Amino acid sequence: MNPFGLAARNVFRNGRRTSLNAIAIGVGVAIMFICLGWVQGYRTYIYRAVISYQTGAAQLLRRGYEAQAPRLPLDLTIPGYQALRERILRLPGVLGASGRIDFAARIASPRGSVRMLGQGIDAPAEAGVTVLSRKIVRGSYLDGSPGILLGAGMARKLGVAPGSVIFVYATDRYGVVNSVALVLRGVFSFGYGAMDDSLAYVDLASAQELLGLGDEVTRIVLAGPRTQEVEDSARAFAASLAAPGAAAGTAPGAAAGAAPSPEGKPYPPVEAYGWRQFAQATVSGVRADTGSFYVIAVILFALIIAGILNSMSMSVHERHRELATLRALGLRQRGVRRLILYESTWLAALGVAGGFLVAAPIAAWLGLKGVDISAYMPRDFPIPFGEIYHADYRAWHALLSAALGIGASLAGSLIPARRAARLPIAQTLGGGL
Repeated sequence: MNPFGLAARNVFRNGRRTSLNAIAIGVGVAIMFICLGWVQGYRTYIYRAVISYQTGAAQLLRRGYEAQAPRLPLDLTIPGYQALRERILRLPGVLGASGRIDFAARIASPRGSVRMLGQGIDAPAEAGVTVLSRKIVRGSYLDGSPGILLGAGMARKLGVAPGSVIFVYATDRYGVVNSVALVLRGVFSFGYGAMDDSLAYVDLASAQELLGLGDEVTRIVLAGPRTQEVEDSARAFAASLAAPGAAAGTAPGAAAGAAPSPEGKPYPPVEAYGWRQFAQATVSGVRADTGSFYVIAVILFALIIAGILNSMSMSVHERHRELATLRALGLRQRGVRRLILYESTWLAALGVAGGFLVAAPIAAWLGLKGVDISAYMPRDFPIPFGEIYHADYRAWHALLSAALGIGASLAGSLIPARRAARLPIAQTLGGGL
């Protein structure tokens, strides 16, 4: 007697019950697989957006700057930027490095003035670190000559267009209010109001002159394909700057950490931070959303298990004479339990196969074509959704979905299998349970 073959016969003998159970399992597997890729894509897209729009993979800041960041200190700068950048670009995994200066600015035009966060940027280097250069909707990107970039909403508010002259006022490191007249080179749009309406980008040389800084920046943003490798390299580099012998005038052929420092003094302490340090609220939000999805998934599969439990219990009840006869013919309790579990395995196989047949074209469409959801996102949504959203499917998504489908089927059959194995043979054959 082949229990697996007998289980297959029992499964296909009752088409209606088999179809209902297989559909329940298939729907659960399909939803799980599609949603796993959707959630992974959500995480991938948001993290990639945060990195490519603003934070980079890692950043170098003067020690103590992050604790005082709200006041935008100009007394905690990184000196010798250009020479330091050359060293940084030699680090493993680092493909880009861009210096920035954060400062409080007042932007004025004939129509009025607004206070904004100004950022002096090394424009050519910034193009290799963030997507700013690809988000210009009018005018052009900074080409190395003096100029300023404004968000589309702010440009409308100030009544300016590319070519207009804008005055930028800021307090320099010595407490003196300075001003500079800059040409509006371009207008950008990230599709994210929090950035479009609050940031003004100024070429690095103009920002350094306006703020009374030499070859100094407040942060250096690093980019590379593997964020963890970039972060590790940044931390090692920061540590090497503090090492003995890594002072100002170290020769170019010295250790990677060696960098020029004014007047031959020891280089000021620098800290390295991974991108998550600057996106803690976003990371927490993504984790909370992901946790909510897993709660929903648990509820879904609990319902599937309950349905299979009910269906298999009914099957055992309707077949009690058949099962008792098998027992009388020599099938042991363990064999009866195995028979019911084999039936569940057949149901799971059918359900999983059907689920993937349904999910595959949907997953392919979400992963390859994607969905443009930017039109449905509010401007104050705390993530820059400006591109096509793609689901991100991994091999483990399919394995986990199949495992959950099989697990749900087997879990729903455990109690009926034990009940079937304990049927009293004599009484059952005699006419009742």
